[in-house]
Amino acid sequence: MSASSGANKRLITELTKLKALSTNESSVKFLLDKSPIDDPATAGRAGASTANVILGRILPTGNIYNQAAFQIEIKLPAEFPFKPPEVRFVTPIYHPNVDEQGKICVDLLNSNESWKPTTPLVDVVKAVVDLIDNPKIDHALNAEIASEYTSNRTEFDRKALASVKKNGLQRS
Repeated sequence: MSASSGANKRLITELTKLKALSTNESSVKFLLDKSPIDDPATAGRAGASTANVILGRILPTGNIYNQAAFQIEIKLPAEFPFKPPEVRFVTPIYHPNVDEQGKICVDLLNSNESWKPTTPLVDVVKAVVDLIDNPKIDHALNAEIASEYTSNRTEFDRKALASVKKNGLQRS
């Protein structure tokens, strides 16, 4: 029971920090849409088969992507914080580091050396926003978009803008 209450306390702390990213004082913006606390019947159940899921919108600042918000899903495994969360885009986004299923390759989450149990979810959100604002072509999940980004930036920008206009969410 104490392990479960400790996990719930950590989750509440993390959610409070994520909510703080919606303020004007924050350099990275994240709008919390849904959290496991919204559904107490499933939040933090010991032995729960489903992971705790957090939904929220990031507000990138980079050119093109700064015109909309993009919803991400942060899935906390039962072993969190000892195992990193899984992050994916719910909102379709035209980006070299995001695949068709919305999966994203963030170094912080994919390296045993980078992830620590003390890593806050705020750092995860900041890493996702940074990757959207500053694509890493060397770690592209979509080779075709990465090639277009480096060799035909005008066409990439056109397609990315069309995607933002079609799929982007409100920034408030």
